[in-house]
Order: sequence, then structure tokens, then C-alpha cells
Amino acid sequence: MADIGFVEQHNDLVMQINKAVAVEDMRPIVPLVKEFYTTYHNVDKYSTERLYEKCVNKIQNMIDDNGVTFSRITERLERINNSVYDFEGEKDDRQAVNNMVLQLISRLPKEQNAANAGKIADIIGQSTNSVIGSKAVLELMKIPAYADMVSESQKQRAFEGSKSESQKAFERIMEQERSIAEKARADVYLQGFHLRILQKQLNDIKKTSMWG
Repeated sequence: MADIGFVEQHNDLVMQINKAVAVEDMRPIVPLVKEFYTTYHNVDKYSTERLYEKCVNKIQNMIDDNGVTFSRITERLERINNSVYDFEGEKDDRQAVNNMVLQLISRLPKEQNAANAGKIADIIGQSTNSVIGSKAVLELMKIPAYADMVSESQKQRAFEGSKSESQKAFERIMEQERSIAEKARADVYLQGFHLRILQKQLNDIKKTSMWG
């Protein structure tokens, strides 16, 4: 018959397993279950096996829940990444943009060379200081004769400058939500990784016991 120490240890481990809710809770329990199993398996095979299975099932349930949580966060992240700003509420500024494009064409030379490169850069650079001007530069780039006049840095500035305050606010919110979701997913992945390590440690208990 098992001694009092056996009963107390068994009941304490059962209580710890029942209370565990995260990998941090299970991490100190697994070596205790291993010690209990190897110490008392020949004394009370039924109780040690039952405790072992209880610990195995607890970790498997945690792994299953972890997988569900990881999938949900991944779906949320995909929704965030696929979110597109709704331009429907924006003011129709196409006419103003077209007028600005015509103004740019009238001010810019037909060809770019070393002598007029600075002038071209100044005209385009000044245009990117406003939303309308930035949109006009983006439209100008669609015209082959002027496309090469816009530098890479000006393209990027025009792209950012073409956004309304509402669009910028929307993108900031999306970026914040993306960052939160990515961190949450990384944390959940790490939890799952450590849970599988504990699962392997439990499996090794049986292997050690089998080989004596």
C-alpha cells in the first residue's frame, strides 16, 4: 500500500494540474510528475498512470487551445493586412489635380539635361508640399515624357503627400492593430513551442520507464 507521502504528493499534483492555465504553470509540474511516476510506479501503477495521463491530457488541451488562438489571431492579422481605406467619403479633387498637372507640364522643360535638372527637381519638389500637388506628380509620372523627371525620393514623397489626413489616420490605426496582432501571435506561438517541449518531456518519462 502506498504511504502517506504518496497520497499527499498525488493529491497536491492533481490540484496543481487542475489549477494550471498556462505553460508557466505546467513547467514546474512536469518534473514533479516525472519524479512521482518513477518513484511510485511500482508501488501503485494505477494511480501513477492516471496522474500521468491527467498531466498529458492537460498539456494536450492547452496545445489544442493554443492552436485555436493562433489561428484566430492569424485570421485577424489577415483582415488587418487586407483592410483598404474607403475613398468614397473623400472630396472629389480630380479637376484640381488635372489643372495642377497642366501647370506642371507648362512649367517643366520637354527634356531633362544637366542644365535644367535642378530646375526640374525644384518644381516637382515644391509640388509635393500639398495633397493636390502630390497627386498631380503621381499623375505626371504616367506620362512617358515626364516619368523619368521624378526621382525615387520624390515618388515616395508624392505618394505619402497624396494622402488625406483621414487616410493617414486610418493607416496609423491599421499599423497599430497590425503591431498588436503580430506581437500577440508571436507570444502564442512561443507558448505553443514551450508546451510541445513539455509534451516531449512527458513522453520521455514513459520511454525512460520502459527501458528501466
